[in-house]
Amino acid sequence: MTDLAVLADAPWPVIGLSLLLLVAPAFAEPLRHRWHLPSLIAALLVALLAPTPAIAYSAVAVGALVHARAAWPASRTGAAMLAISAGLALAVAAALAAGELTLAFALSCLTIAMRAGVMPFHSGVASLCDRIPVVQTQQLASGIALVFVHLRFADNHAMAAAGPMLERYGAAAALIAALITLAQKDLRGFYRGTTTMHAGVLIAAIGAAAIGDYGAALMVTATMGLALVGLGMMVTSLEERVGPTPFSGPGGRVGTFPKLALAFALFGGAGVGLPGTAGFIADDLLLHALWMNSPASAIALILAAALLAVTTLIAFSRVFLGRTTPSRAPDLYPRERIVAATLLLLLILLGFAPGLLLEPSGALLE
Repeated sequence: MTDLAVLADAPWPVIGLSLLLLVAPAFAEPLRHRWHLPSLIAALLVALLAPTPAIAYSAVAVGALVHARAAWPASRTGAAMLAISAGLALAVAAALAAGELTLAFALSCLTIAMRAGVMPFHSGVASLCDRIPVVQTQQLASGIALVFVHLRFADNHAMAAAGPMLERYGAAAALIAALITLAQKDLRGFYRGTTTMHAGVLIAAIGAAAIGDYGAALMVTATMGLALVGLGMMVTSLEERVGPTPFSGPGGRVGTFPKLALAFALFGGAGVGLPGTAGFIADDLLLHALWMNSPASAIALILAAALLAVTTLIAFSRVFLGRTTPSRAPDLYPRERIVAATLLLLLILLGFAPGLLLEPSGALLE
């Protein structure tokens, strides 16, 4: 009966979302990056179902090491970042076991910062975005589990004083990243900068959660995962068809790849708060929380989102609009279409019914 009660109280929306984002890249590209999925799925389930912080953070550490092993052949920097984050997760477990709540909170925030890629801890994620984006998209799925474990075990009312500081830091990092993204010259740089900007937003949301606003943190995490995994897959799919894509090169690919272009636009729009998507709800919840505690942080995030929206429009116009560039490569394959449609459907579903994620997960965290 106790086991049934534990299963009934499990964060099933977070589990389902994390598993989907973990499997999606491997499903879209079935010949690559599948060998480590069983280990990652097991680690994710243990982390989210664990009854104690020691088990949860240990499972997070195991998942990070598996990701590091997958990243090592292509990105030594990314693999090192993931290995360091695994060590930090184990340190969090030890600090919680010793009752050092302040230290555990700080180390857990640092772990999230490294896995998300917030400045100045962004070199590992930037390398993954450049060299092996499929591992980056998969470790983003594990990052959702890390954030939930943080909110469940490491976040506590004693850390409320750190909330405004994290909000200001995250907002400033997001604004700087958005400015840097505006200066990027190719599609891979755009994706790298977009990821770094979202990492700053996530840290601001972690600050809001420290003050008690779990809803903003959950929605920002879900939006970041869905939008960035989808966007990363579209960038990878396009580059597999046409090669590296500088903004100075020929555009006009919307006629050749209409489905890919549409998915790219929708994922990019969701990442900057497109109405009707989860991104709009996430921005609304986070900006409301920031405005109550740090209006300057709210203004900085609004500017960052506006700059990223401009950059997204520039990237779309340079890559897809203009005189048609012929190509013999096909549009999205059926597997890629299924994944893109599923992720977009979830972004829209959470945009109209955020309670599907917030109510059960928020109740468990409270």
